[in-house]
Amino acid sequence: MNENVVNFFTRKIIANLPTNKKIVYQYILRIEDQLAEECDTKEQFLSQLLEKSYYQQAANHFQMSIDEIFSMLKEIEQEISIRLDYVLVLYKWMDYTNQVEDYMEQLMDNKRYFLVVTSSEY
Repeated sequence: MNENVVNFFTRKIIANLPTNKKIVYQYILRIEDQLAEECDTKEQFLSQLLEKSYYQQAANHFQMSIDEIFSMLKEIEQEISIRLDYVLVLYKWMDYTNQVEDYMEQLMDNKRYFLVVTSSEY
């Protein structure tokens, strides 16, 4: 499956989450994205994620316990995964290349080109 298509559907699913879930999920994603930009390796990212306690920061921000944040995040990710799996089963990639090429050939066959030559005398 095309990664851009998966990302498109994932963004749509996130946009349609209930407001409270969407706000928490986007907040945590922003934190993770900022951290990922600062890190050079996967190991450094994971180390910083634990060391800087961004999930605790999210818990404090939303006045929740860290367990509640983890639980909510797990629930949201599961919901996204289920919806994404469902959408991808319904999604069909249809290649219309040949039809478009045939149509374009037909258009080209129907085109007429004219060269208009005028004299400099009017």
